[in-house]
Amino acid sequence: MLFDLQPKEKIRDFFNHKEELSSLISYLTDTNTKIIVIRGLRRTGKSSLTRVGLHKAGTKFILIDARELTSLSRRSFESKLLEELKSIKGLPATILERIEGIEAGVHISLKKDEDSIWKLLKDLNPVIAVDEVQMLRGTGVEAFFAAVYDNTSCKVILTGSEVGVMDTFLGKDNPKAPLFGRAYSEIKLHQLKPEKSREFLIAGFEEAKREISSRDLDEALAELDGIVGWLVIFGNASISSSPDNALKNSITKGAKLAYSELETFLSARQAAKGRYLALLKLLADKEMRWTDIKRTLQIELKESISDSQFSNYLNALTDYGFVIVADEIYSVPDPLLKRALRRG
Repeated sequence: MLFDLQPKEKIRDFFNHKEELSSLISYLTDTNTKIIVIRGLRRTGKSSLTRVGLHKAGTKFILIDARELTSLSRRSFESKLLEELKSIKGLPATILERIEGIEAGVHISLKKDEDSIWKLLKDLNPVIAVDEVQMLRGTGVEAFFAAVYDNTSCKVILTGSEVGVMDTFLGKDNPKAPLFGRAYSEIKLHQLKPEKSREFLIAGFEEAKREISSRDLDEALAELDGIVGWLVIFGNASISSSPDNALKNSITKGAKLAYSELETFLSARQAAKGRYLALLKLLADKEMRWTDIKRTLQIELKESISDSQFSNYLNALTDYGFVIVADEIYSVPDPLLKRALRRG
């Protein structure tokens, strides 16, 4: 169902991104491709693309969402990996017997010490897919994937919504990073264009056997832009409510969610929180160039900010996906985060 809130698993529920899906399947069947990186802003369909592609390719796979790990550590990641290995359909009994079990839901052990996770991976040769992998930056998981790349035939899919943080995980421009120099193929997901957003909503309402007026459709498109995740939330809410009420509720809930993600980012930057928020509020009102943002921010705050400090603020917001830059113009891409900032 197009308006299902869960990530899509089947191709019939997967809208648009056909070219990206074709690329993913091609990479999964290409013996020369070992790492596939899927990038995109929050709620642009990375998880759905990954799942649909894995099912379509018909390969054995392990799928881990970094947000669901008990802790952001290599130990927790490897325990989850073993747990998922055990759940692979058709796993030979000889391999199942080598996995002892989960201890307190946190740690999986092997019956024999010499029976390492590496031997299991070499025997099974699954695709290892990790959603929001940038959250595991600095935990040692980078070295784990470097070893997978060097010592096994497993393919790896890594998805991330925080562009700059993902680059750090991949070791971009850092010869000392574990994954530096490992080749990877990249797929980028973008917001839907206006005509595709319209097609998506019309198709979803037809599938749900619900009607939507042109006025309600135009209003939803104006408010939610091309973020497919917001369009899904609106469409799903419209199944049990009028489009007008569904849009109001979706905007309220979505703005709170988007702002809560920003608050998580700001919680680690308390000393500069005011500057970050002031900068974002400026961009929520108007797209601007670097020099214009800095000048306006200093006037707004009535204080001087050095070029290096300002660059650090803007780069951090860009790295974490709260701001994007195109043709030297900076903007806030999420329409509901914009709304939350304007209200705040």
